Amino acid sequence: MTPNLQMEQRSLVVVRAVAADAGYQVVRPEPDDDSVDGILIARFGRRPRIEFQAKATARNMIRGGSLRFPLPVKNYDELRLASWTPRILVVALMPDESEPWLSQTDDELCLHSGVYWVSLADMPSVSNTATVTVQIPTVNVFDRAQLEAMMSRAEAGGSI
Repeated sequence: MTPNLQMEQRSLVVVRAVAADAGYQVVRPEPDDDSVDGILIARFGRRPRIEFQAKATARNMIRGGSLRFPLPVKNYDELRLASWTPRILVVALMPDESEPWLSQTDDELCLHSGVYWVSLADMPSVSNTATVTVQIPTVNVFDRAQLEAMMSRAEAGGSI
């Protein structure tokens, strides 16, 4: 498997791990032609859902309280459009290839990755043709508590 494909798979693993911790299901649409790698589904209330695009990088791009991630314009445009189902971008910071991504002891399994999220809803159109640098506040940690809060806002019909 190529290093890029490994990083893609690892980003999906961390999203699934957080979703499982929160008790949510993850399904993968086929084909992925709308910048949606998966759908997080809750089993309460009106069955709220959140669609996500997962990305990963081995470069630490955190500066001044935000992660600056170069996102392809296609993904940016599709994630910012109005949609019945809220959409988020999830970016996992992976260790470089020389460091282990996963470690295990008798007591724990650790995934060495910082994971952040952002909603691009209502972001402006851009004239860029290749990438858009998206700023993700580092307070937007993709963890159980924040995912539960996002899902509650989705249940209420609010923005994420």
